[in-house]
Amino acid sequence: MGTGSYKGGTIKYHSIGQNILITAQTYKYSNGYFGESSPSTGSRTRNIVSNDIVATAKDFYSKIALGGKEKKLSDNLKVTNMSDGTRISFRIKSKSDGTPVVEINISKSTHSGGVKYQKIHFIRRDN
Repeated sequence: MGTGSYKGGTIKYHSIGQNILITAQTYKYSNGYFGESSPSTGSRTRNIVSNDIVATAKDFYSKIALGGKEKKLSDNLKVTNMSDGTRISFRIKSKSDGTPVVEINISKSTHSGGVKYQKIHFIRRDN
C-alpha cells in the first residue's frame, strides 16, 4: 500500500458510507443490515444465500471494503480498515460453522453511513 492505492485500486481512502450504494445494488440492504436475519441468532448475525458461497463472499467483501487499507493476517483472515474507523474482516471459513463470513465492526466509526455492526455468513441455497 506504499504506492498510495487502496483496496480495489482506488486512489482515495474510502469510508464504509461511500460503499453502501454499490454493495446494496447487488445485496439486500435494509435498516443498516445486509442479507437476512439469522433465525437462530438474531439481527446482528446475517445470512446471504448463494450457490457459490466463496465467490459471493469475496464479491461482497470487495464491494464493501473498496478503498480501505487491507492487511492479510493469515491464510484465513483479511482485515480492512476504512477511513471512518470501520473495520471489516473476511474469513474464508468461520470458526462457528465453516462458512465464509464478513464482519462489519463500526465500534470506532466516526460516520458509518447507517450501517450497523453485523456478521454476515454466506450459506448454500437449499435445492
